[in-house]
Amino acid sequence: MSSTGHISRVARIVGDDQAQLAINALTSAGYLEPAGDDDADMWVTTIAGNALAQASFGKPISRKTADRLVAELVERAKKFNADPTYVVSVARLRVFGSYQREDVDPLGDVDVELIIAFRPNEEERTGAVKRYSKASGRRFNSYLDELFWPETELRQILKNRSAAINITQENVDLLTDRVRTIYAIEEDKSALPANGGRRAFG
Repeated sequence: MSSTGHISRVARIVGDDQAQLAINALTSAGYLEPAGDDDADMWVTTIAGNALAQASFGKPISRKTADRLVAELVERAKKFNADPTYVVSVARLRVFGSYQREDVDPLGDVDVELIIAFRPNEEERTGAVKRYSKASGRRFNSYLDELFWPETELRQILKNRSAAINITQENVDLLTDRVRTIYAIEEDKSALPANGGRRAFG
């Protein structure tokens, strides 16, 4: 979720009028939508917008390489979920897109849906997230960046700087029915308890 000002800074657009024109164009194209009725100056990316942002323009990868990346991704999820220092967990990972088509080789990337679960209960969640983000020593551009840092960090760890792994928190069931679960926390005996999964966007 971003404000008009944040979008203009990221896109390096000078002037509120130019930023609004760009937002209107992205909204008309189906890449952005208002975050809600309460705040007209907040925007979220749609599924199409996330797909555009995550589009890989790197070198294609073989299916053998994709299989290795998926196996390593699952191992990182298991390691993360067994670590008591985090305040979130990987609730579920599902693959979709071209990786689900055995006839596609090479592939452009591996598309992965991530469902996140919080470890603190709902009453303690906000305070625990704030303390965790503050303890990271990072400087955040906004309050939202601070609140979402545990989830941002998790995505970074799972991705492991791989240009061939695209992670979304959108509900991919709205996109396709060709999905496959590669990790579920309830099947991982080494995972620490979590208080239910949620999608951050979708």
